Amino acid sequence: MALRSRARTRDGEAGASWNYTTDMDRSEQGVARYLEGLSLGSVCFEPDGNVPPDFLVGGRIAVEARRLNQNFESDGGYQGLEHVEAPVAKFVDRLLPTFGEAPAGKGWWVFFYFWRPFDWKVVKREMKAALEAFRTNPAPAGLQVHLDPNFELEIRPATIVVEHHFMLGGYADWDAGGFVASEIIRNLNLCVAEKTRKIAPYRDRYAEWWLVLPDRIGPDLNMDERRSIGDHVDLLGFDRVVLIHPNDPAKALVLAPSGPT
Repeated sequence: MALRSRARTRDGEAGASWNYTTDMDRSEQGVARYLEGLSLGSVCFEPDGNVPPDFLVGGRIAVEARRLNQNFESDGGYQGLEHVEAPVAKFVDRLLPTFGEAPAGKGWWVFFYFWRPFDWKVVKREMKAALEAFRTNPAPAGLQVHLDPNFELEIRPATIVVEHHFMLGGYADWDAGGFVASEIIRNLNLCVAEKTRKIAPYRDRYAEWWLVLPDRIGPDLNMDERRSIGDHVDLLGFDRVVLIHPNDPAKALVLAPSGPT
């Protein structure tokens, strides 16, 4: 089935067609493949332009798409864990080689551990200072220090030949993890609430609304675990919520008022 678009211009005329790979993000591409596989009619991407829904199926089913990821909740709202983890890891990866090569191949492993919130500006400044001080005056056993109350730096001697004076040994995001099913339930309820607010001004345009999410938390749960999720998720403004496997969109957990399938 071909994917089509009939994005609207301000005058209500059909807009330009969309490119399947360049105009959709990775999650939207997975959702598009899932919807096409249902054979419920034509699948249109952004039928009303840059407003909900993301897809229209068979001219009647409005579909919103969003990846299901882990989020950190605070008084100011929530954000995906990767919004903090990725920049931190990238910064450390770039910082460590600036301290030069390991003398005679003898260097140090660097580890860091964190949980939110922490002051990123302070951590960057203190990390540079701590590594510079340690390079100048190393302790044979290494170092373990808090750069922020919620951010810990550890340096251990490398027992193998290494390229740089400091090498990244690993890190831990203590906000990540937890029991997989409970994390899916917690984050899925956040996503449903977020999308329900987003579609509210457009809810009356279409009789049926779905939310389809590529599952980035626990796509390989067993059947018993998957069935338990539906008992703890409020569908709110959606007639159906669907979790799809990010690598195989045909594998789906469908949550509907009648129960999961």
